[in-house]
Amino acid sequence: MKMYLISPLLFFLVLLFGAGQVCGADPSMAGKLVAIDEGGRYQMMADNFFIIYDPSNNMAVPYKDTGLTRLEAEKQIIQQSNASLPGLGWQAGLYPHWKGGLWLPASPMAFKPYYELKRYDQTAYAQAIEQLPVRPTGPPMIQRGLMKLEHMLGLPGRTEVFIFSDGQHSTFEGLEPEPLEQARLVADKFDVCFTIVSSATTPEGIKLLDAIASVNTCSQVIDFDTVFEKPEHLFGKLYMDTGRAGFNNVLFDFDKFTIKPEFKPDLDKLGQFLLDHPKAYAVLSGFTDSTGTKEYNVKLSKKRADSVRNYLSRQFKINEERMLSYWYGFADPVASNDTEEGRALNRRVTIVIRSGK
Repeated sequence: MKMYLISPLLFFLVLLFGAGQVCGADPSMAGKLVAIDEGGRYQMMADNFFIIYDPSNNMAVPYKDTGLTRLEAEKQIIQQSNASLPGLGWQAGLYPHWKGGLWLPASPMAFKPYYELKRYDQTAYAQAIEQLPVRPTGPPMIQRGLMKLEHMLGLPGRTEVFIFSDGQHSTFEGLEPEPLEQARLVADKFDVCFTIVSSATTPEGIKLLDAIASVNTCSQVIDFDTVFEKPEHLFGKLYMDTGRAGFNNVLFDFDKFTIKPEFKPDLDKLGQFLLDHPKAYAVLSGFTDSTGTKEYNVKLSKKRADSVRNYLSRQFKINEERMLSYWYGFADPVASNDTEEGRALNRRVTIVIRSGK
């Protein structure tokens, strides 16, 4: 068994709620999860994942007052996200939109991997990330990345695809279809979810990325700034932290996402805790029972996670960036869906507290 070093806030949580209920952290990785799973703490929620890296000219601009370009910040996000990831046995890949240089956009070499699809190994993946360029390699080519992605899917289970983009794209004669249509084709054909890390600043770019994230119920857009501040949020949908920091699940009536009165006292305690500990934040995961279609239940589970988030925001003015929400439909039941009692327990939002920077 490995020993853990914990930050002062984490130490406080251990004293308050008990050992084993909060995530240990190395001081050099403050605010990030420990990348091990010795106690069965983490539940795998997807089977495969790809990162599609954006090395385009558009990413060469300065990023806020960090001293980094947005491209360097993008690489840093992926490095820190990888350091937070438990080793749960995914199949994984790391690819650019395209590699540019002398290769034509239609060439297979334009999509040569940094980490070719295989079983995820954190150390090997970190070495691949080190090879990612921090100098731009050409125009934005999200269209090309989505087209090549089609040839790598068809894997058993669900695949999460993480795409960095500012919503801009270059097209070449004969290179069809357009990015949105290509995303629809991929989503219709495969069990795939897109998480788009958006650095879009133009109305057209924002509209395109929102449209891509709307091709199915499990896809989403997250802001570049959010994952820069909380890099573990990038991979949040790959796994669930099953530990609890003293806050019970919020349960819901059948086909509802309204918070019932009996759960408001616990949420009030959570809201006060977040006010008292401004560096802590909550991870909210929504679930349903198995009644109805997969697509409908994914939507409903999102509404449940959002209802908890909205309650805390409304009642306690908690910044929404301190409440990360995920949704999984009827995945990972905690009780049998064959009984009413079991289904009632599965209609839930789980709450986990994490330490911030």
